[in-house]
Amino acid sequence: MTRRTLFFATALLVVAGCSARPVTYVTVREAKFRTEVNRNERLKLPLTTESRERLLRFFKADGDTDRIGREIADPEAEKRYTPLLDLLSDPRNLALEDLTEKQTFKNWFSKRPIRQVVDAREEAPPAIDPVAVTDDRYWWVFYHRQKKLVELLVFKAIPTQMKR
Repeated sequence: MTRRTLFFATALLVVAGCSARPVTYVTVREAKFRTEVNRNERLKLPLTTESRERLLRFFKADGDTDRIGREIADPEAEKRYTPLLDLLSDPRNLALEDLTEKQTFKNWFSKRPIRQVVDAREEAPPAIDPVAVTDDRYWWVFYHRQKKLVELLVFKAIPTQMKR
């Protein structure tokens, strides 16, 4: 190899190794589009009858809390989410591995879980990263302790495509 070829090969490897890679993260939206205003309002898992009803009202309002009780923007929400809420109401389905490794929730969350959740309301990053998954309509952020899913935040997903 000539010196020039060696130089270009080395430069190419350095550039390829240092190139910018997209960081995958989830940003928590403003209060109008999430199931909680404050952290202490997070949904506890397993879901209770009251928390299931709260989620269904949110989904029927298409993730816009201003619509709750005024209009049904998504009449199919109950049919779509009741089986998932059934799973989240059963403590046997709330191990962290049910979300990350097992296929317990594959019918709703086909994409890989994301561990980087940015929540501007927090004073510091959480000691244990929550796990975020999407069904393309909503982000579901699961908080866990001792490998058990214990709390849930749901918020409306921002469409990935720009409107033209």
